[in-house]
Amino acid sequence: MDAAVRDRWIALAAVVAALAPALGPVAGQVVLTQWDPGQPVLVGAAVVGGLAAVVVAVSAWRRGDRTSLGFALSALCSALSWAPLGPLSFPITTILLITSEALLITFGVMVLRRGTGASRVAGWVIAVGAFVWLFGGLAIWLGTLPGTPQSMLTVLFAIPAIGQFAAFVAAALLFVGPLLRPVRAGARYLWSTADVR
Repeated sequence: MDAAVRDRWIALAAVVAALAPALGPVAGQVVLTQWDPGQPVLVGAAVVGGLAAVVVAVSAWRRGDRTSLGFALSALCSALSWAPLGPLSFPITTILLITSEALLITFGVMVLRRGTGASRVAGWVIAVGAFVWLFGGLAIWLGTLPGTPQSMLTVLFAIPAIGQFAAFVAAALLFVGPLLRPVRAGARYLWSTADVR
């Protein structure tokens, strides 16, 4: 397999690994989105996203790419948090999600430091979104006291979900480049050979 094709497959795996955890927060906001795909769909997305994250992690490990490895481990921790573990689910899920959030913040900071232009903006979105996801989740624990109004609870639950969604979608956009190169090349070719411009 030539390098360009391999890079496209790895980029596709990275996009899938990023979009799978972005599905959860959207589905979790049924009150706002009126969309609930159901638990089997979310678990299936977590499995597919986890497998894609393993592909990205192995590729990043072989290349010595710590930035992509951090992203892949974040996506993998997020996927593993969906595993049904019975009575141990809550503590292990909490540890996995906090690890995922911390790794995603680190990934965003590394992209921010190394990137320029659009990738630098994506780094900001990832770092800030993951930070909001982490500390918004902690705010839920503090804010869900007895007597809290329903409107306040809706806002408290929406804030970390928006942060998680924004961070993972920005990460997906970072990896989509190799997938768009053939499309751009094809569009350029069609434009150059068109009779009418």
